[in-house]
Amino acid sequence: MKKLSFIGILGMLMTLIFLSFSCEKDDICVEGTITTPLLVIEFFDAEVFNATGEDVLKNTSDLWVEAVDPNTEVINGVEVIVDPIQGTPQAVNTVSIPLRTMEDVTEYRFIKDYALDDDGIQLGNEDIITFNYSREEIFLSRACGYVTNFELSGFDGADVTFDGDNWIDPSLGIRIAETIVQNETVTHVKIYH
Repeated sequence: MKKLSFIGILGMLMTLIFLSFSCEKDDICVEGTITTPLLVIEFFDAEVFNATGEDVLKNTSDLWVEAVDPNTEVINGVEVIVDPIQGTPQAVNTVSIPLRTMEDVTEYRFIKDYALDDDGIQLGNEDIITFNYSREEIFLSRACGYVTNFELSGFDGADVTFDGDNWIDPSLGIRIAETIVQNETVTHVKIYH
């Protein structure tokens, strides 16, 4: 009986030793690991900049941001945007948006004073911004996979489509503050309105 007990304990110890050595650091992706960064955009007062040259943050009224060609799903017969940027229009001076990781161009609608009328028709002033960039995939680990960093193109990294009724100031437009998008702690794009 003692021999059987000894063999059982030895077997359990061998199993524990085997399991402790089979788990590697790459098998666990710890919380807080860097991820693909969002593009950070801040909105500034164009009048103050033109008068003083200072960047003063300015809220946009009822801003709604959506991809020009968003990922959609049909749910109960209704086409719904998958992973919208926000749930409701907001008065904000900063917004963070994802760039596409499989393409070098992403387009967004920035709609100021967004609302829907009684017929469900969109109201507000819509400006379309095209973001042009290159991508760099970086391998983190087996558990965490890859992260994608971006570099906005110098001259046309962020380009607004002018339509004669832009809420984004046509004389100042959009300025690239930081071309490298590898974290969310800095402003990458400045929009003047």
